[in-house]
Amino acid sequence: MGISPFSSCFTNAAINSAPNPSPGRWTMLRKQEFEGGYVLKVKYLDATNFEGIKIMVYKGKYVEREYLDPHFSPGGDSPLARFKPTPEGWTMAIKIAGSL
Repeated sequence: MGISPFSSCFTNAAINSAPNPSPGRWTMLRKQEFEGGYVLKVKYLDATNFEGIKIMVYKGKYVEREYLDPHFSPGGDSPLARFKPTPEGWTMAIKIAGSL
């Protein structure tokens, strides 16, 4: 008996227990616009992973909105990409948005 190197102390329930961000409860921390896209750094007040902060790249022109869902979906308001909320993540997001 022993612990398998492939075992984990986390269960699916523990991994999935973080609350989903509420698309209506967010605060803009930073925004950078380009000709073909933009980058948003947003804090979701109901999310706990990475303190609720998300960096997202969107295609097109920025439009103010009340609801901002960070999840990928077939709709037009879906982010093109998401990055870890770190200085490196912001830099990568800027490179992607600037190339659109």
